[in-house]
Amino acid sequence: MRIGYGIGNGTFGELVQGVYNKQPFLITMPIPVLTSKAVFIPNETKTIIGHSYYSKAVLACNKLISLFNRNVGGTIYLASNIPRGKGMASSSADLVAAMKAVAEGCFIDVNNEILSTIATEIEPTDGVMYENVVAYNYKNGSLMESFGNLPPFDLIGIDIGGYIDTIQFNQQRKTYSRHDLKAFHHAFHLIKTGIQSQNLSSICQATTISAKINEKILPKKYFDEMEKLAASCQGGVVVAHSGTMIGILFDHDHPNRNDCLLRFKKLVDHTKAVPFYYSHKKLAVRDKNLHFNVR
Repeated sequence: MRIGYGIGNGTFGELVQGVYNKQPFLITMPIPVLTSKAVFIPNETKTIIGHSYYSKAVLACNKLISLFNRNVGGTIYLASNIPRGKGMASSSADLVAAMKAVAEGCFIDVNNEILSTIATEIEPTDGVMYENVVAYNYKNGSLMESFGNLPPFDLIGIDIGGYIDTIQFNQQRKTYSRHDLKAFHHAFHLIKTGIQSQNLSSICQATTISAKINEKILPKKYFDEMEKLAASCQGGVVVAHSGTMIGILFDHDHPNRNDCLLRFKKLVDHTKAVPFYYSHKKLAVRDKNLHFNVR
């Protein structure tokens, strides 16, 4: 055995989430700069341990070594800059990072399907083991379709406050109308064709469709204001469907970009909400709550 390292990325909610072909699904929105990082230190014991704060990640690691019949032990350490209870895949990122670290340390050849299977045995999972944008059944862990990479974009968003227990939320029955189901099907294909053609407009249309439907399930404060702001720069509303984040996805080169940013700043100043900024390859996260928790 050796020291192993692993990393899992967070998300800004989901591009789309709902039901497609009778399956619960989400389409991932990976944010590579939001990360959980793990280190596995092996020892002579026969089990993997870690801080109780990361008990689910520790459980995942022990499931992994049991699956591969490895009679090994050690300690898993995690550090994350992903806020908890916000719908940004913090727990999923912990599980993925921890399992990758143990796999590296124990010379286990692990793939995304194995990571997904173990993760969904523990809780509904965000599909963050896949680096690209994918459609993913978050309850049984099956990959529905891989789409590729998003085109360049800017993202501005806010945390409306509070915390959501994702496990409890996903246990609630969600009722969608026939119109909603057709809209999810349309949104799915807008994402697919939008990524294939690198057409951000199609992707923005899809995210707004999904965000509007989600207002029936988990309403977001300031949704109307954010929707109007998105329209002003031909962008799309994107939300954490089981969290507290709402944002706007738009073209970095849009002529109204500066005006949009100014109006967004006024909204933030007025609401006192915590802002989030991300630009395709460049990042500026300004949130005093985005810090590393090392335990």
